[in-house]
Amino acid sequence: MALVKLGGGVTDIRGSMGGTTFSRCAGGNYIRARTKPVNPRSPLQIIRRSNVGFLTRYWSETLTEQQRTDWRAYCTGTTWTNKLGETIQINGLAAFLRLNALRLIVGYAVSADAPTAMGHAGGNTITFAAHTDTNKIQIDEPVGAFDTDVPGHMMCFFQGIPSEPGRIATPKGFKYIGYFHSTGGGTPAFPVELTSAYTMQDDQRITLRSRFRDDKDRVSGPFWATATAAPSI
Repeated sequence: MALVKLGGGVTDIRGSMGGTTFSRCAGGNYIRARTKPVNPRSPLQIIRRSNVGFLTRYWSETLTEQQRTDWRAYCTGTTWTNKLGETIQINGLAAFLRLNALRLIVGYAVSADAPTAMGHAGGNTITFAAHTDTNKIQIDEPVGAFDTDVPGHMMCFFQGIPSEPGRIATPKGFKYIGYFHSTGGGTPAFPVELTSAYTMQDDQRITLRSRFRDDKDRVSGPFWATATAAPSI
């Protein structure tokens, strides 16, 4: 289903209708023929689909009615943003999945209770270095809401397919590469080193997508960062 933003005429449209896909890049809006994506059934993809199925059953079969009511109340007091930048509301199940799919992928247990504080986790600015000789990504300490003195703060990272120099379109093929979390007292030490999901080459553009989970068990929207791959010094 495509999302359409109306003004004096149609001012923005994203997604697919019929055989046509609508999107936007740095050059502006564009239209292309819709293609059916290949389903590689990668190990991570299978795990994430399994997690969603598990969590959906957990919502229906394990949570109490009061817990589901609390998730719905959290959604009532919290707004989200769609692809067009518009403010929307989501339902309790969607919010439960949003948090717990992230928790499961990093190895945390399911959080059955909704956050008691409304809103999202705060924002962060991420910088990193991508080293082609070691195929490692070194992430600097986030600037913003993440605090090494607050136990429970966590950052989770996904890496897109490396793109060639000068290409500015958002990459596809994001894969989970790891996370770090604060245990208090100024830990972890930075930079934190993670292994690249792809074999990087010099001068390629490397893109990371990250999410922040705060000590109130709220999840942020995605944060993006880019760097140019190069050998370590």
